[in-house]
Amino acid sequence: MKKKIIYIHGAFSAYKPNSEKVVALKQEFEVCGVNYSMEKTFEENLNSITNLCLSENADAIIGTSLGGLYAAEASSLLGVPAILINPCVEPVKSLSTIIGEQKNFTTGEVEVFTQELVNSFPNIATINSNMLVCVGLKDDLIDANITIVMAQDNNASVIQNSDADHYWEMFEHNKEISSFIENSPG
Repeated sequence: MKKKIIYIHGAFSAYKPNSEKVVALKQEFEVCGVNYSMEKTFEENLNSITNLCLSENADAIIGTSLGGLYAAEASSLLGVPAILINPCVEPVKSLSTIIGEQKNFTTGEVEVFTQELVNSFPNIATINSNMLVCVGLKDDLIDANITIVMAQDNNASVIQNSDADHYWEMFEHNKEISSFIENSPG
């Protein structure tokens, strides 16, 4: 039986069952995608995500970018292993740069992201030893060096990819992800 993972997309996006990442993950895992709204508070979205993880009896959570933040926080609350792909580790700092109307990359709908919503986020992501942090060294949106230091300082496992950018379309590390999930204490 395949392990069940919850996949959480990045900011101003939506779950795409046919994306390269999801298709690659489906080779080894049962993948359940979740959508969240940039027009809701951090707590509202996190509650929805953790409830889904519980109802689906998730074996692990995978999140990219802002989804990586949600994966980290849900993992910390639930004790479920998490794989964070170029996670948003300094949310207030990062999100303050995208206030205003933004077009959702997947749906095309316009979403309004306010300073009040930014203020609902933690200043720093919760990272711990129950997490595998995948960092693309060519990421031009999130500082890879800060992510690596935060992960290492908090005893998280780290995969660095010198060819990957923020979107980390290459999933040659599925075996490492699978091994991490199989061997996690969570």
